[in-house]
Amino acid sequence: MATPSTAPASATSRKVFRLGVFIVLFIAVYSVAWYFAAEYLRRQIVAFFEGGNPAAITANCEQPSIGGYPFRFRLNCDRLSLDDNYQGISASFGAVRAAAQIYAPGHVVWELDGPAEIRSALGFNSTIEWEDLRSSFNATLSGLQRSSLEIRNLKAQLISTVSPLKLELTAPHAESHIRGNGGDLDYAALVRDAVLAIGGNPVALPPASASIDVTFADRGGLLQPALAHSQRLYGTKGEIRRLVTDLGEGRLLTLSGPFSVGEDGLISGEIRAEIEGIRAWNDALGVAYPQMKDTFDDVAKVLAVVSFGQDRGSAEITIRDGVASLGFIPLGTIPPL
Repeated sequence: MATPSTAPASATSRKVFRLGVFIVLFIAVYSVAWYFAAEYLRRQIVAFFEGGNPAAITANCEQPSIGGYPFRFRLNCDRLSLDDNYQGISASFGAVRAAAQIYAPGHVVWELDGPAEIRSALGFNSTIEWEDLRSSFNATLSGLQRSSLEIRNLKAQLISTVSPLKLELTAPHAESHIRGNGGDLDYAALVRDAVLAIGGNPVALPPASASIDVTFADRGGLLQPALAHSQRLYGTKGEIRRLVTDLGEGRLLTLSGPFSVGEDGLISGEIRAEIEGIRAWNDALGVAYPQMKDTFDDVAKVLAVVSFGQDRGSAEITIRDGVASLGFIPLGTIPPL
């Protein structure tokens, strides 16, 4: 009886063996490459935190740890603090957790624990608390391309160090989005059911929801560390594409138009205002600011005339060097920034 041939089995075994060797070698090479890349990122992060960046920002990441092997890079810090020497701002936060997929290291998702304490040489201090803060950004070697942030159950307090001003804001939901658009900067934000208090006294208005979509001309450099410190607030020009405030019950205010900030910090612009629920707005504002009730009544009368008695209308608000007016009716003065 003929002996069966073992050649096919031997060929299959060799293929399986070669495949196994290839897999082992691939894992080894991949692991070495991952750890080299992680160490490179660690050195870059340490250099950035120690001020080795064009914006001269120094930071302290307490108990840093890098992980995420095999498919991502992850950085955790027990606490995070920042000092912006150009802008005169320092801030401290809770724990931060950031991660990026290995195939897209420029796309980073991160979470931050509160509270945040912000101190500024510009004359204000702020404390911010939240239940959940999540964000993501896309970056290249030159800087940020876009960033988004979402906060749940926000509580913020702003205290002026040069005046008695104290503002408090609470909102169950807030988000912001920023991106470069050529040399310009696009910014959008949304807040829902916000309640504002001034000097510890809640403003006598219903919870408000608001959104803004605005472009700042020639301010795209704010997203690039090499240029951010040279970007100035004074001399800024831009356009409000849409700013909407909603007090509920049909009370809706929409603003749009170009604006500018002078070298003295005063705002100028030509703003188109569209308002729905004129009478309801007048009643609500009259209760919240009784000292300005006559002005609100005058504005409501003008809007009623230009809208032919309807409860909705539009008007042009002119702002010249911080002084706002609706036609011949002065609305008030906007302090310099």
